[in-house]
Amino acid sequence: MATVGTLSDASEGGDNNEFTDIIKWRSDEHDAVQKKTFTKWINAQFSKTAKAPIKDMFSDLRDGRKLLDLLEGLTGSPLTKERGFTRVHSLNNVNKVLQVLHQNSVDLVNIGGTDIVDGNHKLTLGLIWSIILHWQVKDVMKDVMSSLQQTNSEKILLSWVRNCTRDYDSVNVLNFTTSWADGLAFSAILHHFRPHLFSWEEVICLTPVERLEHAFRFAKDQFNIERLLDPEDVAVQLPDKKSIIMYVTSLFAVFPNDITMDDIREVETLPRRYKVEPEEGHARSAPGMAGETEGAGRTRAETPGTLTEMHGEINVNLDTYQITLEEVLTWLLSAEDTLHMQDDVSEDVEEVKDQFHTHEAFMMELTAHQSSVGNVLQAGNQLIAQGSLSEEEEDEIREQMTLLNSRWENLRVTSMDRQSRLHEVLMDLQQQQLQQLSDWLTLTEGRIRKMEREPIAGDMEGYLAQLEQHKMLQNDLELEQVKVNSLTHMVVVVDENSGESATAALEEQLQSLGERWAAVCRWTEERWNKLEENQLVWQRLLDDQNLFGSWLAEKEKALREVQTCDFKDPGDINASVRTLANLKEDMAQKRRTLSALSDAGQDVTVLLNSPAAAQKIETDTDLLTQRWDNLVQKLEDCSSQVTEVVSLAGIPQVHEKRVVTETVTTITRRMEQTFTSSEQEIPPPAPPKRRHLDTDAELRRLAESDVPELLSRLAAWKSSALAARDSSDLNEKLQVLETGLAEREGPVKEVVQKGAKMMEQLEKEGVSADDALSRLDAVCKEWDSCQNIIQDLRNQARVLERVTAVLSGLEAVDGVLQEQEKRLISTEGFEAINDPQELQTLKDEDKCGLAELVKLQPQVDDLCAQMELLSAEPAVPDTLGPSVTALTSRHRTAIQQLRTREHDITTAKLSQYY
Repeated sequence: MATVGTLSDASEGGDNNEFTDIIKWRSDEHDAVQKKTFTKWINAQFSKTAKAPIKDMFSDLRDGRKLLDLLEGLTGSPLTKERGFTRVHSLNNVNKVLQVLHQNSVDLVNIGGTDIVDGNHKLTLGLIWSIILHWQVKDVMKDVMSSLQQTNSEKILLSWVRNCTRDYDSVNVLNFTTSWADGLAFSAILHHFRPHLFSWEEVICLTPVERLEHAFRFAKDQFNIERLLDPEDVAVQLPDKKSIIMYVTSLFAVFPNDITMDDIREVETLPRRYKVEPEEGHARSAPGMAGETEGAGRTRAETPGTLTEMHGEINVNLDTYQITLEEVLTWLLSAEDTLHMQDDVSEDVEEVKDQFHTHEAFMMELTAHQSSVGNVLQAGNQLIAQGSLSEEEEDEIREQMTLLNSRWENLRVTSMDRQSRLHEVLMDLQQQQLQQLSDWLTLTEGRIRKMEREPIAGDMEGYLAQLEQHKMLQNDLELEQVKVNSLTHMVVVVDENSGESATAALEEQLQSLGERWAAVCRWTEERWNKLEENQLVWQRLLDDQNLFGSWLAEKEKALREVQTCDFKDPGDINASVRTLANLKEDMAQKRRTLSALSDAGQDVTVLLNSPAAAQKIETDTDLLTQRWDNLVQKLEDCSSQVTEVVSLAGIPQVHEKRVVTETVTTITRRMEQTFTSSEQEIPPPAPPKRRHLDTDAELRRLAESDVPELLSRLAAWKSSALAARDSSDLNEKLQVLETGLAEREGPVKEVVQKGAKMMEQLEKEGVSADDALSRLDAVCKEWDSCQNIIQDLRNQARVLERVTAVLSGLEAVDGVLQEQEKRLISTEGFEAINDPQELQTLKDEDKCGLAELVKLQPQVDDLCAQMELLSAEPAVPDTLGPSVTALTSRHRTAIQQLRTREHDITTAKLSQYY
């Protein structure tokens, strides 16, 4: 029987009793493991910068010099150290360390310079853990945390581990303590990424220490991952959590780490998933007294071993009781540390959500371990009831049970208080979010009403200002979207006293806000699309007006430079006449542009629905029209002046005078016909010389502008058409190509007709038309090429449609065939059936299957006929013919097999009767 020492008064918390010694021993054990692991990590960092390693962490870090060396390597910045070695110098060094940590946003709680200099073990370990957490854990996972918008690194790490070990039935990682003790989790991660380098079946057969040794050695040899852990420190009842997280983070940094929100959500629901629901309707009750074990669930993380072996019907000895007590105390110490290490309740709603989920998991773990504590109390009571203990031993066990139950109750009450506080703060912060969103929506809805009442600006500058105003609204929506996303992941905590009405009210509030938010977003998007479309159309009108205004300015300048008097010789007159003729031709072409601008202005006016904008557009259009009319009038005046000079001047060259006079007269008459509103008869044909000048100008425009532009448009269409040949969506692109070719047909005909008329005119005048003919021939050839391409594409599309139909038919027939073939295989060996009724059932099923296959015969024949027609087409896949042939053969074989078996079954039935 184990020896039980004497307890001092448990209510006074004596330090000499074995119960307290066990707790202290467990705490020291964890500190020792952390010291060893943290020392290895520090020396691994020093090896990267060629710094001397440390031996005893608690003593070597006291002067702060090694801590500054460590931060130099982590931050990449040189840090000066005090030259002396007195306590003051050590304090200055450590304070500089704390300052650097603060500058790098490393959170430190209740750690001062004197704590490190004095060698406080707990706080020194806490300082190093904060450094590791920032540079080893969060730095490695910062990209993943950012992409998933998560702040809990432990949650992400556990999600990654569970994702890696999902396919291993013997591995179920629920935490960073007990789930790693058997070494299977480490081995599963390594095997998941390198399954060909070692055998999983062999690993399962090893002991936990051997598995851990294999995993750490393999990670070091294959991936150069430092052996931060020793197998004997992990293969214990409760491994050190921080040390495990450190090492797993090293694996995370080396291997791919694709994590999704589904993985995160799975981890968030772990406590509920693995929880065994308690009986008698206590599923949602909080953990109560440890002895009340009827409602307790149990997870895989529960303390193993003798806890599960103790029941009221088993005779318990003192050794079993002591072992069980030590196991429970080990867990209780870890739970108290976990609760103590939880951060203060935050004021940020997202952080509070994480804290809420973390503590919720902790509360579920308490519920799961409640039965373990109860088993200890039950075992103690049984020992006392057996009457085999001395009075001193019985008193000690009673005090142990009292103290254990007291610590359990304190832990439970403290946890419940934190849970209530988290509930209260979380609901308050979320309600603040809802109210803030409601207030924001009210202000935004007011902005929208104001923007709706505001008329469209009268000029582009004001319109662009309205666009910028709308962009500001869009930016505000994007910023608010972050808060709205947070509300979509609300944690609803309803007090039991509030009942279903509180939930209904909250749902109604969320629905109302959601509808208002959706309406604001919808209005903003629709208005932006409308504003942007109007801006593009209006800007295009303004650009066209500016171009036309520049053209008018150019012609006005050219007309001012035309000489209309004081001619010195017929050559000057002829030059003026030619200039006037060119101006007339240019204006005749531009007349349609002015009309188009006027029509476009009216369209934009209707689109904008703004009186101010309509007035501005109308004013600009009237100004252009007025300038046009002035230019026409000046051109007529100049032509009249030149004609008058020619008729009055004495020019000796009679022939030149006649030609010039006739030319000017023709210009005047044709301008009157073009620019005056009254209808006049077409003037008599101009002399041959004048027609040649007109034809020459038109031919030059055709050669230099019309034909090259048309050939360019046809070439662009051909490029798109040729690219569509190998496209998977040929039918859709064919419609677009046909539309594009139809749009080009009109300009092609216009150019060809115009060219033909000009060639006819040139032939009458005796001028060579070879150049014009070659250009028109190029247009015709290009058009014919486009026609051939579109026809080829149509044929290809038709073939593809037929191929698709054949493939669809193959799939349909294949489905029926597969079903019958599987049934034939599954019912082989019917000869062994002796039951006539069973044989008859099989025969009836075969008849139905045969009828179904025979019914497919026309469809199979049609597929063969379609394939025969397609065999000559070049775009048919090479595998289509063999597929049809194979299907036909399978269909024929299946029919034959069913008919043969029908005959055999009939024969078998007859043989049974005779």
